[in-house]
Amino acid sequence: MAVDSTSALFVDPVMTAAGEPRALVKLTRLETLWFNTGTLCNIACGNCYIESSPENDRLEYLSLDDVAGYLNEIEVKGLGTTEVGFTGGEPFMNPDILAILRLTLSAGYSVLVLTNAMRPMMRPRIQAGLLDLKREFSGQLTLRVSIDHFDATQHEEKRGPGTRAPMRCFACWAAVLAAVENYACKTDNHSRASSLSIASAVSTEPLNA
Repeated sequence: MAVDSTSALFVDPVMTAAGEPRALVKLTRLETLWFNTGTLCNIACGNCYIESSPENDRLEYLSLDDVAGYLNEIEVKGLGTTEVGFTGGEPFMNPDILAILRLTLSAGYSVLVLTNAMRPMMRPRIQAGLLDLKREFSGQLTLRVSIDHFDATQHEEKRGPGTRAPMRCFACWAAVLAAVENYACKTDNHSRASSLSIASAVSTEPLNA
């Protein structure tokens, strides 16, 4: 019986379909471990890499037990991991996200969360939880906020109508924290100087450039 060559391409993890040894790159360390918290998101961006949306639940929510298992594995294997990142979907839609962040921070890792900083993150429970984490784990937590354009019209071409105004709420919240609790709002993604640094990714070029 003939074998479909396309279906046989990756049958053997060591040998190729042509019978040649596969090229291998030995893992020496895993500096950053990334988790996808689930494909559900409060908005549906036209340029989303995973087509996240309020209806896309192809990837179920990441659980606290899932994270605990992987954190234990990288510790047992001594992979030298220093940072753990969380993306989605929108991570703050995951009902376990605060517990997941606490577990990861408690294990001593720097934590990076990619978020749109809209309604899911601005809920009182989430804001209070982030403040608690900020107080307990000084300098370990970074929120990287994605903004598609400084111009509201061009921002909403990708994000959809009405998606720019909630960003102002986030900016106000960050400003209050900076004044009241000595927050440092950062645009440098590599900074860890603040207790909870807020890194923004902003395009300065037109979207159609």
